[in-house]
Formats: sequence, structure tokens, C-alpha cells
Amino acid sequence: MADDQDPSTQRPLTNLINDAKSGSLSISMDLDKFVYIDRDCNTFKLQIQRIQQLMREISKQTHWGLGEDHVAKGDKDLVSAKTMVSRWKSKSEGAKDGNSAYDILDSHYKTIDDFQTLFRTIREQMTAHDQEQAAKYKQLEASLPQQAPAPQRLSTITQALPGAMPQLFQNVR
Repeated sequence: MADDQDPSTQRPLTNLINDAKSGSLSISMDLDKFVYIDRDCNTFKLQIQRIQQLMREISKQTHWGLGEDHVAKGDKDLVSAKTMVSRWKSKSEGAKDGNSAYDILDSHYKTIDDFQTLFRTIREQMTAHDQEQAAKYKQLEASLPQQAPAPQRLSTITQALPGAMPQLFQNVR
């Protein structure tokens, strides 16, 4: 894996994942929590992909209706409209400096994927040598009810908090 060789491209959880694979990292956690972490990671990754698709569509939008298609007449041109549209497109996806919404979301996706890999690896280490635990995990995976995604659970929790916290999550869906 190239990420293991070059420190500048190494993903943040690589060392922890490697420690978990080698058995030198362990945690104490109920198996049902592993199921919910895995499901939440899948939910987050799916949401990121949906937002990335929107960013891709924005970056490919041809007409914005801001005057970007205006044909210059002499020295009269709508330069700012063309500049704004160009910047918004590149900030959606394709910024040369990697600072686009799409690229930033991609880094979040990779972090969540690594987090999911880490906990899957730990769970696999826990169940690899204990058939009873492995069977219990499979049963939990099949039978545990779906929870609301984590942002909705956070919203519910923060509703009880005084002050500004409830407003932070009022539009989370």
C-alpha cells in the first residue's frame, strides 16, 4: 500500500489499523457497539458520496444565469460574473490546490473508512479465536434494530441542553 511508504500520503489511522491487525491493540467494548459503529460509518460514507455527487453536478453546470455568458461589447464585459462562476465551479470540484468541497469530503470519507476498518479489524481479532463471540456478533448484526443515524441521535440528546446547543442541530437530517 503506497500510503504506508510515503509519510506525506499516509492516512491518519494507518498505524492504529496495523497495530490492531498485529494484535497489539485491543479495546474492551460490547459487540453490539461494533455493529452500530459499522452501520454509522456506512451511513456517513453514503451521505458524503451523495454530497460529492452534488458537488460534481455543480462543477459541471454550464449555465448559472449570472451573466457569465455575456458577450463583451467593446470594453463592457461582465468579468466578475465569469470569475465568480469559475471559482464556484472549482470550489465544488477540481480546485488545483485540492481545496474543493469534493476533495475535502473525500478526505473525510477516507478517515471514516479508516475508522471503520480499525473497528472491524479489532472486532475480527476479538471473534477470530472465539466461536461463541463470532456467533454472537453475527446474531447481533442480523437482529439489532436500526438506529437513527448519529446526527439525529446527537440532535435528540442536545435538545435537553440549555443555551445554543439545540440550535446547532435543529436542521440536521
